[in-house]
Amino acid sequence: MSHSELVAFVEKWHGSMNEDQAMAALANGSCPASVCQLIAQNGRLTAHYEVRLTLVRHRATPQPQAMKFVHYLYWSDLVRLATDVRVHPAVRRAVEARLVGEISSRTPGERIASAKICSRALIRTFLLDPHPRVFQAILANPRLPEEELLWFIDGENSTPEKLTAVAGDGKWSRRHSIRRALAVHPRSPHAVAAAQLRHLSRRDLHNILLDPRTSVYVRRCIESLVEES
Repeated sequence: MSHSELVAFVEKWHGSMNEDQAMAALANGSCPASVCQLIAQNGRLTAHYEVRLTLVRHRATPQPQAMKFVHYLYWSDLVRLATDVRVHPAVRRAVEARLVGEISSRTPGERIASAKICSRALIRTFLLDPHPRVFQAILANPRLPEEELLWFIDGENSTPEKLTAVAGDGKWSRRHSIRRALAVHPRSPHAVAAAQLRHLSRRDLHNILLDPRTSVYVRRCIESLVEES
């Protein structure tokens, strides 16, 4: 249907439309806000989960309607909606707010699956998750920025186990700033900290020696490296 045909059809028949017809109308590239609103206001149609989900995703759905249906969606769909660029930014923020508020009630399996694909708004929460496999999953998330991982490493919540996981990650262990942060961190296990030193410049080593956080063990390792060279 054309834009005008679609509007006329929905205005006339929205009271008796079925789920398939509602979904077809929403899938029409010419579907305007007025059609989305008529469907959103029909309780019989929005009783169908796929209709609610599509209305939240649809750019033309009036924001109050879309945000209302956010509260009636499954966790897995919310995680995907938070990274869906087709969803209006204000609606995505509402989705992310619900996700952040409910993370603590999710099972480890749900958190692991979500950490791999979540939006940037949830990354800090997953970095702080105590479950080791959740932390490994967030390290694999392509949306994890280097500065967020450095924030975690330098923070009070980093643990020897998580620092070891970062050092063993194929992607992050090769980043210069990550290596330097692992070398200087007082909670880095000795083997982890020492393994970073050979990949750092003389200037880095000098700065690490000057850093008051640097352990005696790492200082001696640096001194040995300097003597060897």
